[in-house]
Amino acid sequence: MQYNGFMPYGPSPLESSPKPVREPRTKPVRITVDLAPADYQVLNRWLARAGVELDQPVSSMTLARAIRAMIRATAADDVVNGVVLDLLRAEQS
Repeated sequence: MQYNGFMPYGPSPLESSPKPVREPRTKPVRITVDLAPADYQVLNRWLARAGVELDQPVSSMTLARAIRAMIRATAADDVVNGVVLDLLRAEQS
């Protein structure tokens, strides 16, 4: 059988048109997290203590702001990352 450049199901992947370049996402991504009531209470108490520590009003200490800071801390600090991984391992067993 002679190869003519066509595949029986369409053009060869090498000959397909290039995919358009996507613009980077700029709109925030919304997530939903279901927390046990006890975890929610711990998070809110931590947030209140953080507000006192930072001398900031409770209204500026939002859950989203706290979670963003926690994500950045986990990604940037190996010790924090290790603690989080240990907690995940403990939940796994």
